[in-house]
Amino acid sequence: MDQIGNLELSWAQGYSGGKANYIDKDVICYLCGHNIKFVAEDGAETVFNFPGEGVGPFAAHSLSRCFAVAEQCLNPKIYVFVYPTFRKLSILENGAKLEYSQLFFSSSDFLCSLSGIPEFELTLWNFQNGSKLCTFALSRENIPTSLSFNPGNWRQLCVTTEKTISMLTIEQSDKYYVMQPSVVQFGKFNWPYNRRVRLPPTDPDIEEEDERDREIPTRASTRMTRYTVDVPKAAKAGLVGEMAEQLDDIQDQTDRVKPVSQIWTPIGDLYIGCKGGQLIKVDGETHKAQVIYYPPKVPDTPGSRMSSAGIQRESMVDMKQPVEDVSDMLLEGSVNCIGLHKRGLYCAGTDGTVRLVDVKSSDVNIIEKCHIGVPVTSMAFSPSYRHLVLGSSHGTLHLYEPGAPDSLKLLKDLHHGLFVGISCLPGNEHCVTAREGGELQVWSIDKGHLVSSYNVGVPVFSIACSPMLHVCALGTAGGFIYYLDLTNVEEPRLIQGVKVYEGPVMQLVYQDEGRYLLSASEEGHIFIIDGRATENFKPLAHTDAKGEIQAVTTYTDAKNTMSVVVTHNTSGNKRMGANCLTTFEVSDDVMRDLRYNCNSLKYDFKDKSIKKVSVKLAVPSYGAAISEGNTMFTMAQNNKAVQQHTLPRLEELPKDLRKFRLEPVSEFQGHQLPGGRVLLSPHHKWLATYGADGSVLLRTIGQMDKTVCITPHDYRIGGVKCMAFGEDSQNIFTTGYDGVLTCYSWNPPLTGRSYTPTGSGKAKSAIEAARAKKSRLMTSQKEENEHLANMADWTPEDIMRPSSDKIPPMSREEKEKVKRDEALERDEIYKTPTPVPEPDATWLQVQELESFKEEDKQYADVKKNLRVSIRDMRRTLQSMLKNNETLPEIEQLNRHEFDLDIEEQLRLQAEADQEVERVREEIEFENLAKMYLREMIKRECWDDMVVKGRAVQAFNSNLEVSNFPMRERLPETVKLIEKVTKRRQVEIAEAKALDDRHIPMPKRKARKELIETTSKPAPTTADDELGEGEDDEGREQPSTTGSLVADTIGYNISVTDILGAQYGGGSELFYSQFELHSREQKINQIVLLEDAIYRIKQVFNKDFDELFIKKEQEIGKIKEKNKRIRKIIADLDLAEEVIEPSMGVAEKPETLLTVEDDEVKVERYYTPEQRKAIEKKEKEEEERRARERGDNQRERALNQMMGGVLEIKKEDELKKDVPKPAFMTQKDENDWSEEEQKLAKDYEKKVKDLQEEREKYRKQLETELRKNQSLIQEGMAGFDEMLNTVFMKKIKVMMVIYQEELKILRLRYSLLVEEELETRESELNRLVEHKKHLKTLATQAVMETRKNVDNYREQYDILLAEDKVMDKAFKREFNDVSAVQQDQLYRLFKRRPRALKITRGEGDNITLPNPFADRPSTARQNAQSKAYMDQAMDDLDKQSNCPEGVEPQVWERLCMYRRQKVENENLLKLRAHILAEMQQFQQKRQEEDDQLKNDIDSIGEQLNKLRDDRTRFNLNLEVQLLLKQGQVEVDAGSFIHDYKDSALIHRNVVEDLNGTIKQLGESKIASMVESKDFRKGIIQLEWEHKKMLMVIEDLQNKMKDVQFMKVTREIQLFLNSPDYEGRKSEEVGKLELTILQQKRIHEKTLDDKNKSLRDLERTIKQKENDNEQLLKELEDLNVSVHERRHIEQVNADRRSDAGSEKRYQEIVQRRKLVDLAKAQAQEVAVLRAEVERLRMRTFPALVQVEH
Repeated sequence: MDQIGNLELSWAQGYSGGKANYIDKDVICYLCGHNIKFVAEDGAETVFNFPGEGVGPFAAHSLSRCFAVAEQCLNPKIYVFVYPTFRKLSILENGAKLEYSQLFFSSSDFLCSLSGIPEFELTLWNFQNGSKLCTFALSRENIPTSLSFNPGNWRQLCVTTEKTISMLTIEQSDKYYVMQPSVVQFGKFNWPYNRRVRLPPTDPDIEEEDERDREIPTRASTRMTRYTVDVPKAAKAGLVGEMAEQLDDIQDQTDRVKPVSQIWTPIGDLYIGCKGGQLIKVDGETHKAQVIYYPPKVPDTPGSRMSSAGIQRESMVDMKQPVEDVSDMLLEGSVNCIGLHKRGLYCAGTDGTVRLVDVKSSDVNIIEKCHIGVPVTSMAFSPSYRHLVLGSSHGTLHLYEPGAPDSLKLLKDLHHGLFVGISCLPGNEHCVTAREGGELQVWSIDKGHLVSSYNVGVPVFSIACSPMLHVCALGTAGGFIYYLDLTNVEEPRLIQGVKVYEGPVMQLVYQDEGRYLLSASEEGHIFIIDGRATENFKPLAHTDAKGEIQAVTTYTDAKNTMSVVVTHNTSGNKRMGANCLTTFEVSDDVMRDLRYNCNSLKYDFKDKSIKKVSVKLAVPSYGAAISEGNTMFTMAQNNKAVQQHTLPRLEELPKDLRKFRLEPVSEFQGHQLPGGRVLLSPHHKWLATYGADGSVLLRTIGQMDKTVCITPHDYRIGGVKCMAFGEDSQNIFTTGYDGVLTCYSWNPPLTGRSYTPTGSGKAKSAIEAARAKKSRLMTSQKEENEHLANMADWTPEDIMRPSSDKIPPMSREEKEKVKRDEALERDEIYKTPTPVPEPDATWLQVQELESFKEEDKQYADVKKNLRVSIRDMRRTLQSMLKNNETLPEIEQLNRHEFDLDIEEQLRLQAEADQEVERVREEIEFENLAKMYLREMIKRECWDDMVVKGRAVQAFNSNLEVSNFPMRERLPETVKLIEKVTKRRQVEIAEAKALDDRHIPMPKRKARKELIETTSKPAPTTADDELGEGEDDEGREQPSTTGSLVADTIGYNISVTDILGAQYGGGSELFYSQFELHSREQKINQIVLLEDAIYRIKQVFNKDFDELFIKKEQEIGKIKEKNKRIRKIIADLDLAEEVIEPSMGVAEKPETLLTVEDDEVKVERYYTPEQRKAIEKKEKEEEERRARERGDNQRERALNQMMGGVLEIKKEDELKKDVPKPAFMTQKDENDWSEEEQKLAKDYEKKVKDLQEEREKYRKQLETELRKNQSLIQEGMAGFDEMLNTVFMKKIKVMMVIYQEELKILRLRYSLLVEEELETRESELNRLVEHKKHLKTLATQAVMETRKNVDNYREQYDILLAEDKVMDKAFKREFNDVSAVQQDQLYRLFKRRPRALKITRGEGDNITLPNPFADRPSTARQNAQSKAYMDQAMDDLDKQSNCPEGVEPQVWERLCMYRRQKVENENLLKLRAHILAEMQQFQQKRQEEDDQLKNDIDSIGEQLNKLRDDRTRFNLNLEVQLLLKQGQVEVDAGSFIHDYKDSALIHRNVVEDLNGTIKQLGESKIASMVESKDFRKGIIQLEWEHKKMLMVIEDLQNKMKDVQFMKVTREIQLFLNSPDYEGRKSEEVGKLELTILQQKRIHEKTLDDKNKSLRDLERTIKQKENDNEQLLKELEDLNVSVHERRHIEQVNADRRSDAGSEKRYQEIVQRRKLVDLAKAQAQEVAVLRAEVERLRMRTFPALVQVEH
């Protein structure tokens, strides 16, 4: 393939909204995929194919007309090209390892690049010579959002990120460059660069606290000491290094401004636009910044009463007029792009509006606006600042003329969105693309111009152009195929639309000759559609393929049989490629009789008719292309190679295809990344493959190993998306995921290259194949085009665009259900209506309905008979239902038993069972989760507890006492306690041994007694009757567990008074609180205190267990007594309640772990198996009872022998009545015999005795009842008293525990503070080392700079000496001329051109809109100065300036000598300037070195202070004392007492001081009362005196007023005139007449003036007319003058030069004579002066002497 020729880029189209800049006065450039596009304002386009590896960032230099492009690869390079020749100016290397992220030019010869990962370095280059000057490392935390040079000073740069704004200054020392950063300050305080300065918040109402005045909160603010240790937050967090510096940023939750754009002003100030719409102004000298504009808040936007500029930072002035238009404000995203113009600041952003902001006044106002309608992502001014180019992410470029809001011009509109496909129209003149948003675009193939576009309004997934017609088919997301008529490419029109799928149409492929169109979707259907307009693009038939279809390709042989290959994926993994292959053939015979070759009216092909075969691929592949000879090409998924397959014939395949795999015949070189497509050229001779690696490989079918490779798109973005050949295969079109369309051609004319001999033949074959195809289709194409022109425009129906406002109509099923119910009510036969297709039905659904209609016609009679039978059955069932209702309830059948649809019954039952199973499963999962949670809680809170938590409640009150739940100690804890105990015992023994050497015998005995006392057991109730914090003698207790034992010897405090020891927590191993200095001691003390707390809890729990046992015993006694009480109550038949105390849940919490049956309030659910078991058990129990009731020998014997009881009880006997004799009931009392009377008396006596015995027994039982009840109450009361005692003890124990825990917390706090101090010390040590390292580097830089400055100064001194020597050697150089000529030559030698004053550039004028016109760049100034100096020196060297009499050789020598002198002087000035820069550079390095030294000293001071604080903190210990509550004399704070400034003194001192104060206060009050009374009298007298003085002053003033009152004439007239009012009225009348006269005179004068004014206006108008006439005449005269001047200039060349030469000689001669006369006159003047001097020297002095 490489023998054909070269494949070169012809054109490229695409713009995604990237940076667009001017590179010439009217040429705009931007990145276009892998290329750089140049577009002129008049529409001319040029494309440059970047030769590097990948395209990175891009920058353009409009002044130098060059552009820079960075590669995107490992060790990328930066290429600088010159426009328009595209000459490679330089290559910049070794600036990055992986990538460049940004490039930007200065206004001179410098380029700055920003590298990405991993360096993040700014690199300064001289792009003219390709040298690397310096680098500067940026922070890796934030990615820069904008970078720029100062156009007026290339030594200044600004870098903004989302969190910082940094200014960089480039300092130079000869050839050594360095970038020095400085931080932009917000607020009043100047922070150093290494100090992180936060940007201001987005909300101006947020008032931030000044970080410098902020008090750092410390944990020691509540300590009982005046010494506090302040450490930064980072030290508290334990952070060191970079994390410590980033802590403030991490904790900062304020929403702050985010800079995104920047622009410099001519004076060096900087405007920065933020993402939220804020504007920041930075002073270029002081680097002070402030937010000059805040956008209005969102709720206030529509009717805000703010000014049109929103909220001003400097002046918050509210406007009276409400804002009506949002475009008058700068909102979020409005300043993403900003540019400076002479008229103001132009801003644009995502809202699609360009605004001109007036930033010169104090208020920010909008003075100009222009709505574009698309978001602006790029903005750039032309070099003349007369045009503004605006780029948008929607693919548009606009031109705008500043100052003319109506001048907006659309330069390019390429639309936005990814391309989904590309295809070529017949004729090889236009290609068509489609974007995913539904935009169809027609491009010219020769120039790449966008001819037209058409939006179908729906998303598009595929595209194909007919080879026969000018028709384009689009596959949409809704399953439609739209057909567009492109006969007139400038006006596309939609002519047809057919819905073939429910989902998107993924594949569209035309047959080679355009007769058929094949479509495929994700549903697996492959449709064959008639591609002719005469057939109205009707779908013909379809077939199916399993899985997702990935590629469809066709090939038509000479017999007009179309072979179709479909690759599809059945695994479900799209990335694996296609693993199946389906082939079928469509011939003319098959298409003639579709009804025969299809299975049904749905027109689904019979597999046998189309010879359909589906096989598995041995290797999954991507894409497919079929050629002649049943050869297929694919791209392998595993090795990315191009594979060649031979498709098997149907008769060659085995019967069992499940094990068959289609193996590739051969493999060829492929792509580097998996994925891609395969495409054959139209003449089926060339094969193209493209994929995700961004490259396209072309090869011929005969030589597959030779390829031509192009890389039109970048693999990082996704590579090549789709590709197409031109009709004659001479052009190749590609589109990528970057939104770019490219066209490559074989040997385009502009390159000057031609085909090779082999390539020429192959190209001709491709062209001839295209011509043959065109001629073959010419006849049919003409007919189809005529029909196409007559087709009307097609509009999608409204049903395709449903509106939410419309009420959805009833569906077909609902309508049928309503009609069916009505027929059932009327007992009629319901006939299903003929189905009608829905408006949005697919073609397949329509065909399905047609098949239903055919079936209805065929089986109409059978269906009618079935409907009649069903109606009769319905009537029979209804009559049976009515009869069932009349039957008795026991005989009635259920409703469902009449349901004849058994399947429906089973279905409903199955659904119910499924729902039950689902609910049961959900409940089981919920129960399982609850059971797991229960087990976790039980294990954590019950099983792991050695001592279970429980409580004891009182009998007669709500008092409750709980124990301390305790876990089992871990083995590690036990080992730690043993370790600390042994260590402490060793320390005590060692301290005792050391003390015994130096302590006298009396003190030694006292110490021994104290230790023995400590070991004695302490009484447990010693503190019950004492006050809190006191002993029995009123002494204060210093501690609870004896940690002050060693310090209490001198305070007469016994160890038995220590509370902790009283409750089991005493120990002789505790440290004294005055000895806890080291970290190990504090840790040991914490372990000992925790052990003491554990022992205290154990002791209390033992008492609690005894109390709990006592309550159980008491409850047992009560239960025994209650048995007797119940018996007595039953015997006495009383209605009294029995007290039955029991253990509650708090006392027996283990009852919570078991659930009793009576606790469940719902009925238990039993399964059928459980119910059967229960019933069986109950039945057996009933049988057993029946057997026992049948014959019980034991009970029968007991009843017969002992009356049914084994023991006779007294109460049972008392319950029996005396039997009454029978005669007493049978006979009258008078009829009794003596014997009977005697028996009656005995009976009465027995009855009386029985009653007396019963009463006696009753009283006995009542006494016993009351006694038992009183005993129960006494027992309960006694237990309550015991519980109350334990409760009071619990309070004391808890107090002791809390105090010990407080000690532990204080010790842990001190350990934490020590860790913080260590962390802070480590951070300071790190800073010192870092600063020392910087100091070493700075010292080396100072030494090196000083050395360079000294060397350069030596060179400068040598050059200066040479310049002076050259000046002194002038006479020696020109010693061959006379003295007069030598003087003349010396004056000419000293003559220099005047310096050039550069104010504006060439061609500039007052109206130039360039804001930098008055401040040209340094490079421009140097170039203009050099050109001016060369021209001035040429003027000085002219022969006309040569003095008279000087030979030409001498003059030439003088000119050369002067030029050499001037060059030396210029070089000297340059060296002096460089030397000054080097000295300034040295001074700054020295200042940096001094600053680092000061920083090291400052950190050293902080380190020393920190060590002092640490020592002070370790020495000034906190001691916890137990004080009486009333003796705390410190005012309570907001939370707890603050003991920082408190002192611990004895109470007697306070009481004595209070007594003295009270006595002195009483005496002071008495003296104050006496002084008050005396002073009261003095004040009263002073008040009366002041009153008298004021009265006197008032009277004196009245007297003065009377004396000095002036009597005017008016007053005299008023006093003397009898009719004063009449006189006044007369004067008023005269004055009114005078006023009237003055008005008339004024009106007359005004008329005269108006008349004069009208005359003057007529004169002015006449003069203007005359001036216009004169101007016209002047223009004619100017034209005549220019014409004559032009004629004169043309004729001047033809005239003879003899006269001019003669005049020139005369002028030169006259000039020489004049110069000679001037020289002689000068000599005469010199001689005359010399004569006068000599004369005055000899002149006698005559002095007149005055007498």
